Amino acid sequence: MKLMVGVILILISVVHVIYGEKKLVKELMVLKADNSLIGSLRVMSLQGGVLLLFVGLIELMIYIGAITLFGISRFFPLGIICLNVICCLIVSIFKHRELIKAMIPQLLIFFIIIIIQLLSIR
Repeated sequence: MKLMVGVILILISVVHVIYGEKKLVKELMVLKADNSLIGSLRVMSLQGGVLLLFVGLIELMIYIGAITLFGISRFFPLGIICLNVICCLIVSIFKHRELIKAMIPQLLIFFIIIIIQLLSIR
């Protein structure tokens, strides 16, 4: 299960950065958005992508036996993903309800990842 979660998270990390750069940044440029706004989006897109990449790499390293997490640290990869999803939900629910419908496919994928992570904790 760690292998599956690791690979999925790495793939999502790449998609996250590419989508942010190719779709969202391009749309902001068409709208002639301020450079600070475009830069902020790029930073957030890259931060999210790198976060997902490193959690995916941690899951893969656990799978191949390169690292072992003990005690409460076993829950850190799961906690990072859960915090990411919770932040997304909070912003969407309280500030941008119009995003909720568009986020459903992404949320389903993350809920599956969270379930797999929960099942793979030993």
